[in-house]
Amino acid sequence: MTDTIMSDILLDDGYEGNLRKEGRSVRIVVTINSGSNKTKGMQSQEYLIGSIGVSGKTKWDVLDGVIRRLFKEYVFRVDPLTSLGLNSDSIVSYRMGDVVRAHASELPEMLPCGYLVGDNNVISVNLKGVKENSIDSLVFDTLIPKPIIQRYLNLLMEHRRIILSGPSGTGKSFLASKLAEFIVTKSGRKVTESNLASFNVDQKSSKDLRQYLSSLAEQCNSEESETELPTVVILDNLHHIGSLSDIFNGFLNYKYHKCPYVIGTMNQGVSSSPNLELHHNFRWVLCANHTEPVKGFLGRFLRRKLIETEINRNMRSNDLIKVIDWIPKTWQHLNGFLEAHSSSDVTIGPRLFLSCPMDADGSRVWFTDLWNYSLVPYLLEAVREGLQLYGKRAAWEDPSKWVKDTYPWRSASLQHDSQALLQLRPEDVGYDGYSSSKEGASSKQVSQSDTEGDPLMNMLMRLQEAANYSSAQSCDSDSASHHDDQLDSSLESAL
Repeated sequence: MTDTIMSDILLDDGYEGNLRKEGRSVRIVVTINSGSNKTKGMQSQEYLIGSIGVSGKTKWDVLDGVIRRLFKEYVFRVDPLTSLGLNSDSIVSYRMGDVVRAHASELPEMLPCGYLVGDNNVISVNLKGVKENSIDSLVFDTLIPKPIIQRYLNLLMEHRRIILSGPSGTGKSFLASKLAEFIVTKSGRKVTESNLASFNVDQKSSKDLRQYLSSLAEQCNSEESETELPTVVILDNLHHIGSLSDIFNGFLNYKYHKCPYVIGTMNQGVSSSPNLELHHNFRWVLCANHTEPVKGFLGRFLRRKLIETEINRNMRSNDLIKVIDWIPKTWQHLNGFLEAHSSSDVTIGPRLFLSCPMDADGSRVWFTDLWNYSLVPYLLEAVREGLQLYGKRAAWEDPSKWVKDTYPWRSASLQHDSQALLQLRPEDVGYDGYSSSKEGASSKQVSQSDTEGDPLMNMLMRLQEAANYSSAQSCDSDSASHHDDQLDSSLESAL
């Protein structure tokens, strides 16, 4: 099955030729609704997962089986390690024309082909969600494996306040908004601006934020509040605030259970985190490029785009598959280079690479531009700073050499492109001029003592992650399957 194009599953009633003539090609999409079912202007996101042929003889039970199999193969191809923790039981029902076909529903009057009238050639699949007391549709939408997102939700439900911390571009704001939408929907309310409040912090707005939080705290404390409080408050970019503890002091004495859930995001390496944890009951979630869910997100996202492209074009391109396989490896390699010469705080998030075009030639031009105009200038700047902070710590190895050695596009284009791709020379960052004498060693010691808060901070946050993780294990009802155990143990070792 894996060798054929996934979009080309045919329901075999007789031989293929007849089916091609009689049958209709039907597209299968998974529909994710964001917001409550009562909302009239409900937003929904559709993900194309396959296309099948339905003939005049196709029976309902055969169609049921094919849709379940198609979904299972799709999640396995998007996430070959754990299938996101989902399987065909994640499907609640599917809609075809006017008919909704659920697991235990009675057979419709006509065969499936009877409902494919006019231009209607789409089957819309609905996954388990808030209504079924499940997180499967959230997992499918965010591409974050089930045990991980379950742990985040457990932390949020239990402590009501979490801060997502990590380098820029790791998807913290995206994750914050998805968790917030889920919590609002779970509380039985609609996702509106009044129920889900969002505050984007910049250098100037610390005073505004303090006022906003203290007015919220007063409303929490008053017996009869006239305005309805939001269910969730998102505070984006908290690293712009000088002293976080001062900002949150107003929250200290108020009725805890009445306060909104708070989800903050910030770039890591801020010294007030233990304070926030002790006094304000915040829990920290580290979004690091070398651990899940960030580590595998880029690959999962690009494979999702690739599958959709294959279905639309009805063909599979091995050249493109090579490229999509290579991009995440390149990203990991560049981050390894940054960690060797600086620290994990300056690693690159997956966001830069998400825009990779889905054709072989287009992706080559895109990568050359990204390399020359975004990646190389950033790498040079980060390594220059790393050398000043930590001194010479590793042998120099130009990452452009790795790019050329593993280049996924045809060799003819490599000869042309190797001139076009900029190199990173040690002299560009002052690497060769760095003396390894006593002077160099002493400057290294001084610079490390200046920044000793950072490594300690990172260690504290990882310990916190591990502690949260083990406490979440006990109340995590969803991590019973073998796949989940496998993922959990790898997570634990990473932390």
